[in-house]
Amino acid sequence: MEDNKALSPVEQNLQKIDVTKLVEYTRKIKDIGSLNKMMAPSYLRDFIIAYDICGSMLAMAVRYDLDASTELETAKAIAYLDNAGEYLKNKGIKESSAARERYVAIDATVITASNTKAKTTALVMLLKNKLQDFRMAHDDVKKMVYSDEYQTNNEGF
Repeated sequence: MEDNKALSPVEQNLQKIDVTKLVEYTRKIKDIGSLNKMMAPSYLRDFIIAYDICGSMLAMAVRYDLDASTELETAKAIAYLDNAGEYLKNKGIKESSAARERYVAIDATVITASNTKAKTTALVMLLKNKLQDFRMAHDDVKKMVYSDEYQTNNEGF
């Protein structure tokens, strides 16, 4: 495991989002086909709780994604303005705007910031999908147990 001191503030914040809390609720989605009226309120409650937890995680992830964007843009600016000149000089490359731009892509800090941005973007996408899963699961359970369409004559007896 990496040392937290070596991680950027965004990386440290990402570690605070524990998506394993959603695993239990995700497993319950597979049970939807075998539910009856007695189990429905419990599942509806669980999917509402999962939706709430996931929504909170998504809000944090979006915030960290914006922070990662800022971190990446800052790293690119520093690489272009401060680091590129010395690198180009050491390599014997004529300094130009194009040469500075090319350096930005290989700057270690920019690469690290790009990787962090990729992680935050992926987490946002995952949580958006999970949020939709829990919403659909809640709606499906509600339709199945409270709609006449899915009930038999002996349902609930």
